Order: sequence, then structure tokens, then C-alpha cells
Amino acid sequence: MTNHFPPPSLQQFERLHVTDGLLIDAQRWQLAHHYHRQYHSTFYQSLHQPGIVFGLGVHVVPAPADVVAKYRDERWVEIQPGLAIDLFGNFIVVPEPMSYRISSEATSEEPLMVYLVVKFRDPAELRTRRVTDRIVETFRIDEKANPPTEGDVELCRILLKTGLVKLEAPVNSFSPSYNQLDLRYRLQPQARPLAIVHVAMYKGLAVDNSEQDGILSNLSYLLQSTPGLYPALQGSDEIGQFSLQSAELQAILEYDLFFMTDRQVQVLGDSEFEVLRKYLQAGGTVLVEASAGLKHWLQGNAIKDLSNVYQELEQSLTQLDNNPTIDTDTRLQQCRQDIVSEREMIATELARRKNSIAGRFQEFAQSLGIRLTPLEKLDRHDLLRTQPFLFATTPRINRKPIQLLSGGGIIVAIGNLSEAWGINEKRLIPREVMRTAQELGINILHLAWRRRQLTRGQQPPPTVMASSPSHPSNPSNPSAPSRRDELFDRLM
Repeated sequence: MTNHFPPPSLQQFERLHVTDGLLIDAQRWQLAHHYHRQYHSTFYQSLHQPGIVFGLGVHVVPAPADVVAKYRDERWVEIQPGLAIDLFGNFIVVPEPMSYRISSEATSEEPLMVYLVVKFRDPAELRTRRVTDRIVETFRIDEKANPPTEGDVELCRILLKTGLVKLEAPVNSFSPSYNQLDLRYRLQPQARPLAIVHVAMYKGLAVDNSEQDGILSNLSYLLQSTPGLYPALQGSDEIGQFSLQSAELQAILEYDLFFMTDRQVQVLGDSEFEVLRKYLQAGGTVLVEASAGLKHWLQGNAIKDLSNVYQELEQSLTQLDNNPTIDTDTRLQQCRQDIVSEREMIATELARRKNSIAGRFQEFAQSLGIRLTPLEKLDRHDLLRTQPFLFATTPRINRKPIQLLSGGGIIVAIGNLSEAWGINEKRLIPREVMRTAQELGINILHLAWRRRQLTRGQQPPPTVMASSPSHPSNPSNPSAPSRRDELFDRLM
């Protein structure tokens, strides 16, 4: 799960100018302390993410004996002591177990997702009548029907079903059911990733629903594998789907990479080409994969047939090499030479036909004012070849070489590259092949993010407000108190 935490607010730091004879009153003392708190908050938001440091487990408990009979039901949970830190760098200390009743109801036939969160409360802003020289920073346990906001730290979530609610511990913690505690999405404090890559795909004609679902699944597998292989980069949870209409342009510009198949490229009209041109000019990257649609570029299934023959020859060579008598049996040696010669002829013909396909894509790129270059001929320091993983040449998927062309924000993959990004029940792919394909995919994601970052950095920025409701300037008060919070504060 990828979380999009906003950067710190653009607010200059103001600190106390201390001179001899300066009178220190409460206001100036607060100014001095506010500077350090704001500095700490900005530092934390810039480099880290919020989460639970330790403890704060949640489990189902019976209703406390001292509650009224009306609320003595099976909706109670207990939060264990623990420590958390929110987005603004505020520490949340829960010193002792706390009982809490889930009061939300699923009012429609659809189940209701409830989020149990803890958030920091600045005691200086609580409406209390107590006047002391010391105050203790406190917290608030709350349930929400919407996903946690910036100041919240999620403890658990529960999918409530319509009707009588009886909370339970999950039978399978990795797959909770209705009315069961779900702790899978609890965060832990960690370093903020270098970037979150946003990926979109073409939604339109030329592919059926099953192929569209397959593309979506393969892209999801790639984005899921990214943090494990290259933690500095993370992929967005949601993959956008667009048909390249003019009205969608502003939304498409928010994505680093746009995925298309070769058949989808063929059906693009003038208006779609114009949207694609503007997307590339704004720093976007287009990945076109020619795999299932190769036969639409050339007549018949020649490439597929040649690839099958090539694969059969590879298997025959492997069997011969594993034969213990290959070194002494001249007949087997001659057979091996014949197979090697035939394999080289097939490989040459495959390369010729794929170069013909590459020529078709050159025409597509030239219509956008771009020239494509094979991966092997790119500069040795090109990001596609070096960052974050080194590639001297393209990998082989199912013993078939992948041809990669790149230039001007367009990347063309000739072969089933995306098929090796995830699990495919129809074709079992070895782990090392899958890992190599994922690493090449991460290089593509990294290039797309970097290109958009550099291009956006040279363009006039949109109007930026110094402080906005979504980026509060006060680090200790991440969200304005609700009416419920005010009533709670008066009880303190």
C-alpha cells in the first residue's frame, strides 16, 4: 500500500531575536518554543513518514462493567499501550490500555469500512478550565468512515456488515472478513521515498476486457515489486485509465508513465495523437509494448512461428548438452552443429523481421517528431541502461529476446516484457527471468519519473499558496477541531 503524504507547508521560520535586556514574557517564550517545534515538524515531514513505533495493538474485549446496559454489547475493543508519531512529527504516547466502543453503523446494504485512528492533541489548545504550570501532551482515539487524514495514525480498520455487529478477531490475519479487525494497513515510521511513480494505461478499442485486465494486473505487479527492489522509489496503488480525450489532458499530465499496446497505437486518431504530443512535451513518458499484436504489424504469424521453432531448437540443444555421451559420440556432435546452424539462421530471420517492426514504430515516433534508438546503441550512461540497474543488453523472456527502443519520452518494447512482471498461470516464468524483467521495468519507471521531474522543473510553476487548509502551518494542530472534539475537550 502506497501512502501519498504531502510535503511541508511553505512557511518561513520566525524566531526570537535575543538581545541583552530583552523582557521575556509568555508570548515571547511561546514564540521561541514554536520555532523549534515548527523546525522539528518540517524536518520530519521532509524526510520521514508517520506510523506506529511500537505497541498500540488492538483486540476484541467484553464491554466494561461500568458502562450502561445500552452500550454493553460486542462492539468493544481495547487499545494497548504504545508509541506513535504522526505526519507532523508529534509523538503520541498511550500510557495504559484503553477500551473503545465502535459505534458506527452500516445504514445501507453495502458494508461500511470504519477506521480506528489515534491523533495528537495539543493540550494548549484544549478548552479546559484547569490552570497549572505544567500540561501533558495528550491524544484522541476516534473512528472514521473516511480514510485517515494527515494528522491520523491508523490503528486498525473494520468492515462492518449490515445488521447486528459482533466484533471478532480474524481467523486469517492476512484476509479478515466482515466485522473482523484488520491490522494489515498499520504504518511504521520510515524514510520518505525519493518519489512515488504514477502510471496510467490506455482504455479504449483494440483490446478485449481480458487483455485489458491482464495489462492492469502486470502493471500492478511491477509497482508492487518496486519498493522491495528499489526502496527509494514507490509505485502508486491506483493505475489510471484514459482514452486520450482532450478533456482528460489535465488528468493525464499528473502521470509519469502512460502504457499502450501496439494495436492501440494503430487506432489513434488525430485528436488522440495531439493529446499524446502534449503529454510528451509536458515531460510524460509513453511505453508501447508490441507483444500480442505483433501479427497485426506483419502478415500472418511468422514471428510467432519462428519464435516457437527457435525455442524448440534451444530445448534440443539443452537436451544434447545434458547427454553424457556428447563428447564421444560424433553423430550427436554433428547433430548439435546442425541445430546450432539452424538456430543462427532462425535468429537472423527473427532479427530481420523485428527490425521491420522497429521500422513501423520509427514511423509512429517520427509522426511525433521523435527518433527511436535501440537500447544497445544508447549512450552507456543513459538512465534506461544504468539507473538503478545496469543493462548491457535486453533480457530474454521465455527464451525470446526483448527489443527495446527509446527516444524523446517514447519507449517501445518489442516482446512480452510486461508478461514477466508478475504471476502468469498460463506460462510459468522462472524467478530469475521475472526479477530481471522487473528490474528493467523499474528502470523504465525511474526514467519516466526523472524525465517528468526535470521537465516540470523548467516550466513555470502553478500558483502556490504559502499556507492552505491541506497543509496547516501549525505543526501541533494538523486539523481543525470538529464539534465533537470541542465537546470532548470541555470534559477534560
